[in-house]
Amino acid sequence: MKTQKLSVFAALALGVAVAVLAPAPSRARSPAVIDPMGMVLPTTLPKVIFYFRAPGGTKLTGTFIAEDLVNGKEKNIVIASATVTAADKMAATFSLGKPAQGWPTGQYRLEIKQGDKLVHTERFMILDVK
Repeated sequence: MKTQKLSVFAALALGVAVAVLAPAPSRARSPAVIDPMGMVLPTTLPKVIFYFRAPGGTKLTGTFIAEDLVNGKEKNIVIASATVTAADKMAATFSLGKPAQGWPTGQYRLEIKQGDKLVHTERFMILDVK
C-alpha cells in the first residue's frame, strides 16, 4: 500500500472555513495555519468544512473532537464522526455546522483515519473575535 503525506492550507470564504489536505512534498505550512494551536475561526462562522484530496475509492473516517472548551468542564468530547469514500480524483469532505445554541469557544480538532491508522490531525480554535 502506498503511503502519502498530507499538507494543509486554509482559507475563509463566504463565511465557511475551508481546509484542503493533499499529497505534497515536505515544506513549510501555509501562513493561513497557526501552529501549534491551528487556525482561529470566529464564533459567527456557520460551518467548518475540511476537504481531503485522496485517490478515488479511499475510505477516510473523520472525527470532530471538542479538545478543550473555555468552560473547562469537559475535554476531548467526540462531537461527530463520519466515514466517507473519496470520489475518483476528488476530495473527501468533512463538515461541522454551527450548533443551534452557538459555538462553544475553545480548542477543537479533526482526526482523520484511514482504517485504524491516524493519518492527519487538524486543530482549530473557535473564538469570539470582535
